[in-house]
Amino acid sequence: MVSSFVQGNAGAGTNVAAEFEKVKELIANLQEDYNTLHEKARNIASNIQINSTKLRKFYNHVKKIEVSGLEEADVEKILKRELNKFLAVLLYDVGREERNQEQLKKLAEGMKKVVDVVKQKNGVEIKKAYNLFTDFFEALVAYHRYYEAINNSKSR
Repeated sequence: MVSSFVQGNAGAGTNVAAEFEKVKELIANLQEDYNTLHEKARNIASNIQINSTKLRKFYNHVKKIEVSGLEEADVEKILKRELNKFLAVLLYDVGREERNQEQLKKLAEGMKKVVDVVKQKNGVEIKKAYNLFTDFFEALVAYHRYYEAINNSKSR
């Protein structure tokens, strides 16, 4: 028996931009509301149809940013620089994508808004905002992979 959690398309009809807006607010306010972050990740993941390998590529770019053991000022500088690189890679992919560009554009626009909020933070707050962002992004990748597998099994 399948639980109500996995039945159907979790966020069918969800406005992806509105979901990203809520994530942006949570991170802007440094709210450690992981239940809501995961709910938003699940809703977004079930409503964007992009290649999971591509999504994982973007996540890996963000996840590889290493800031442990650095001075606070260096953490801020490195995070801002690396998040700018991430946005450049993401937006570049949107520009070169011929197939499914609209779906990738939805993801890119939402991620840009969230990353911009992280980059506005300073000092200790930027690391906390970055951690919230990576937790959200990790959930997004996981839920996306899950829904992709379900959709593939339905189409067989």
